[in-house]
Amino acid sequence: MFGKVKIILHRPIPDGFKIKTASITRKADGYYVTLSLADETVPEIKPDFNPESITGIDVGLKEFLTTAQNETVAIPQHYCKAQKRLKVIQKRVSRRKKGSNRRLKAIKQLGLQHKKVADKRRDFHFKIANNLLKKYDVIAYEDLNIKGLAKTHLAKSVHDAGWSSFLSILATKAEKAGSLTIAVSAYNTSQNCSKCGVKVPKELHERWHSCTCGCSLDRDHNAAINIMNKSVGHPDFKAKSLRSDSWIVLEAHALTS
Repeated sequence: MFGKVKIILHRPIPDGFKIKTASITRKADGYYVTLSLADETVPEIKPDFNPESITGIDVGLKEFLTTAQNETVAIPQHYCKAQKRLKVIQKRVSRRKKGSNRRLKAIKQLGLQHKKVADKRRDFHFKIANNLLKKYDVIAYEDLNIKGLAKTHLAKSVHDAGWSSFLSILATKAEKAGSLTIAVSAYNTSQNCSKCGVKVPKELHERWHSCTCGCSLDRDHNAAINIMNKSVGHPDFKAKSLRSDSWIVLEAHALTS
């Protein structure tokens, strides 16, 4: 048992919330306590849920994401930008004697630099998730094998983008907002034409989609539209739409009775 420990309260615990779990994590700059709270006010269905307010997002390494409406978010590359500084500190660690105070100090500096990169990336993910949820009630994305991609030659870029962390944050915030996120199969989303459905084979370096039906647009934009189209027939989308319609009917009945 820890007994009584002094803490810096990052934010007050809201009234009416129940603390369910508490976890203690050690990071480069100290210990953190993470509380899991039960919020009974989270809506099961968003009152103004609009099934037509929908988009698909295609995550990538050229752009962080592209929406079905052709909105793009640049990839910030936090780790790549910090590499020069990280290399300097890493060399400092390797040159100092093992077990010495100077080496321990350098190790702490390295840990703090890595934490700084992780914090920037996490802040970026939260901001993008919030912006998407302000615009759309339904957000579809590819069910990617991110662990598999992290074992390829693209590993550094995949880890730097942090897709897995972003999609987890997006799903959590969408649930609290009463919105919906849907993971759809990634099969042929980049190859199929979003207008006529015909497969148009493309190599990875080919960034433009051009089909005989006249559809011509950016490869990622084409993929995002395909992702959105796939989500419309998804069971989760249909269930959410029906529940939303039921809510509207019940409310109308209550107002007229």
